Amino acid sequence: MSVVGLPGTPLPFEVGALYSRKAQIHALLGGQQQGGISTPRDQPFVIIFTGEAGKSHGYADFWDDDGIFHYFGEGQSGDMQMSGGNLAIDRHQQEGKRLLLFKSMGKGKPYRYDGEFLKVSAYSRPDTPATRGPNRTAFVFRLQPLDQNAFLPAAKIADASKAELGLGSTAVLKLTEVRTKQELFKRRLIGIEKQCRLTQVMDLRFLRASHIKPWSACTKGDERVDGNNGLLLTPQADLLFDRGWITFEDRGKLCVANELPADVKKRLGLNLKPGRSCGEFNAHQRAYLDYHRNKVFEKRFHGLTNPISELISTVD
Repeated sequence: MSVVGLPGTPLPFEVGALYSRKAQIHALLGGQQQGGISTPRDQPFVIIFTGEAGKSHGYADFWDDDGIFHYFGEGQSGDMQMSGGNLAIDRHQQEGKRLLLFKSMGKGKPYRYDGEFLKVSAYSRPDTPATRGPNRTAFVFRLQPLDQNAFLPAAKIADASKAELGLGSTAVLKLTEVRTKQELFKRRLIGIEKQCRLTQVMDLRFLRASHIKPWSACTKGDERVDGNNGLLLTPQADLLFDRGWITFEDRGKLCVANELPADVKKRLGLNLKPGRSCGEFNAHQRAYLDYHRNKVFEKRFHGLTNPISELISTVD
């Protein structure tokens, strides 16, 4: 275990993969099996957990525009104290311990490994809701992922305009900016969507981040990095959605283009029954879906005059 824990050495977890908290995470690393921060005894790790359940305790973890994850410390009532798990996060580098983040997929479901992080700073946030009692002051840790490009396959940026990408050194700068925004979009998206709407696959290694309102159609910069403007989809479902062969109603019913060839529909191996429920969408997602239904669905694939040129649609 001491070898596994050394900085820079491989861990027995893959980013995006799913693990049982008790049988696979704690059985290997040790630590408390309850709560949001686990501190294995005599092991070089601090394990932190995030998820929707934390909202009931006033924890509202989020990604900022600079790609930094803001993680709320532990303590359900009263002002948080810089002790216990909070102190372990704050001093993890000084203590030589690696900070690992897992996300809950829901009650009774596995946890997704979101990677290794470094604490860059911390701040106090007053007037934070408590599990019980009056609002309190919370500690929030600003965490930077060690691997900035660990999440999901490269998102599609082929539809970025030529004017936007520019030429020469300008193109390099623009492409770097695009990739940075794509990474932020993906990280925000996986905080909202947990699985593919069509297949229920949760393992990020088999999913793609698909914009609902296409990148090139976003007139505001915040639309491109808004996690609500996206879906997690398996590659085949991503292609169908991206090119307008399928879409969704606000309540989650699947819509399928009449022109989708029956033979293709059969051989894709997806349940493409029109009207099947794929889960409701939140209010922000519905606004983007309205655009997709009216501007992309049953329209975009007509514009693909040369399908061969579309076979390569990502920038590696």
